Amino acid sequence: MIAAEAPAGRFDFEGRSGFGSAIKVSDGKTEWLYRPDQLHCTAKPVSTIGGKHGPIGTSEMAEAEAEQLRGNLAKLANSLKSATRLPDSTVTTVGASIQCEVVRVASSDERRIRPNHLYQRTIWIDKKHDTIVKIIERAQVTVINGPRKPEEQDTTTVYSKTVLDGPLPDGEFTFNPPRGARLIADFPDPRDEGFGSSMAGDPIPPLKLKSPDGKVTSIETFRGKPVILDFWATWCDPCVASMPKLAEIYNQGREKGLVFISVDQDEDASKAADFLAKKGYAWPDFHDGDGEIEKLMGSSGIPRTVIVDAKGEIVYDGAGMDENRLRTHLAQLGLQFADLAPKPKQAVPCVASK
Repeated sequence: MIAAEAPAGRFDFEGRSGFGSAIKVSDGKTEWLYRPDQLHCTAKPVSTIGGKHGPIGTSEMAEAEAEQLRGNLAKLANSLKSATRLPDSTVTTVGASIQCEVVRVASSDERRIRPNHLYQRTIWIDKKHDTIVKIIERAQVTVINGPRKPEEQDTTTVYSKTVLDGPLPDGEFTFNPPRGARLIADFPDPRDEGFGSSMAGDPIPPLKLKSPDGKVTSIETFRGKPVILDFWATWCDPCVASMPKLAEIYNQGREKGLVFISVDQDEDASKAADFLAKKGYAWPDFHDGDGEIEKLMGSSGIPRTVIVDAKGEIVYDGAGMDENRLRTHLAQLGLQFADLAPKPKQAVPCVASK
């Protein structure tokens, strides 16, 4: 992570993890958000730091942590009632030897003990600048929504080049999109992304769709009409469970010019074809036997539903099957598709009894 902040709404927050990477930079007027893995960026009027609420995309998790870095370090001792001072020590980081005071804290030092997170934490503090240099934590963590058996976790965090109230380079808060980066209006809702990179905002790749009889159809054939692409497999229970809802959408939309296509990831092309025929689903299904379609679209898991507008741009890329979100995006394709919008929920009358 990288975190730099200055007056007048200027900042540079960067984070990279196994889930992806993101950079958020503001010069006080424009706030840029860039995802290097996707080569996409947005530019908006600057907002209050930390002002974003709601779900965060997996690519931005480390960047969001960078935004909270200074505040979290400043509050590190707020929950403690005691600590143990250890002998001073020297820490070598980024080629420099730093004389440090050393403090050890544990769960028993907390004002309120959290039984699901028992730990012992050793903290090295730069004696000259009063900044944290290193933290080593050994913890026993019990995952609330998983097995109740505690997991051992050892974490070492090093903070390098920490400067408080010091000068920063003029270019620290300037962002120039790298070559090949694409400016988009906004990133998709994180609920649409799943565990892969959403392609919303991208043009649909040049897919070659292969039918069970070996005939190849280019996705370009459907240009001028909106297309739903449903990625599925017969062995995927959530995919199969979503079929009745998709069939309803297919039946409602085909007379309006909506094209519906499914792409199966079964090992045997005939298995998906037989399944659809048995269930009475009449839309065309194409088999991705060689994985070329998945290669072009990226591996985001299934079920996955993609909407391509009449111009060939992906306007929705949703992991799982969320009928309301799918219908909401379909209704935005044009007036003729307005009645595909999700139906408002009926109010349930409140009945009081004495």
